[in-house]
Amino acid sequence: MKQRNPFSFLFVFLLATGSLSAQERSDVFRPEVKITWLGLDFTAAKFIGDRERLGSESDMRHLLEAWNDLILTEKDKYDIPGAVGRDEVLTASDVTKDHNEQLAVLDMISNAEKDYLHLTREEVGDIVSKYNYKKNTGIGMMFNIESFSKLNGEASLWVTFVDMKSRQVLFTERMTASPKGFGMRNYWAGALYGVIERIKKKEFEMWRKKYFRG
Repeated sequence: MKQRNPFSFLFVFLLATGSLSAQERSDVFRPEVKITWLGLDFTAAKFIGDRERLGSESDMRHLLEAWNDLILTEKDKYDIPGAVGRDEVLTASDVTKDHNEQLAVLDMISNAEKDYLHLTREEVGDIVSKYNYKKNTGIGMMFNIESFSKLNGEASLWVTFVDMKSRQVLFTERMTASPKGFGMRNYWAGALYGVIERIKKKEFEMWRKKYFRG
């Protein structure tokens, strides 16, 4: 009896898995496929060089929540659907808000300029894999905040698309933007706005060329 090569099964499995990942990644660019906005993740965030304006631990927790809320309450300005080529997106920002509530926010404070760009793609993947997505499935989108750096005059974050069922990153891309506005909330919200506008005007189409497989 002819023996089957066990490695052939492994090859077929890996081929199928790779095809599935490519298909799901391409779904990000298909307007008929729903995307769920999950909000801002602060798991590895660093606030660099502006300690006195951050206030107490309670003040910082309020800021994290306020930034997440602002994108929803001023959704015409912070146009997530337009950024990803949709008329609308689903929202489940409670996923990141509940997660952020468990974080040690005072540990996010830094005076080290090197903390501005400290996250890798692999670390973003690790963060995403540990999330509780509750009953949400399909494609989720979140901003993994890397740093709000007064020293560098910029915010850095990772724009991440995730398969919520498997908790695997479909793709993630780092973006930076300059803050603008009055008051701590509005100042860094200006950077979030800048990122969203750049995705809408340029980056999403660039990602399509990079990741889409028809």
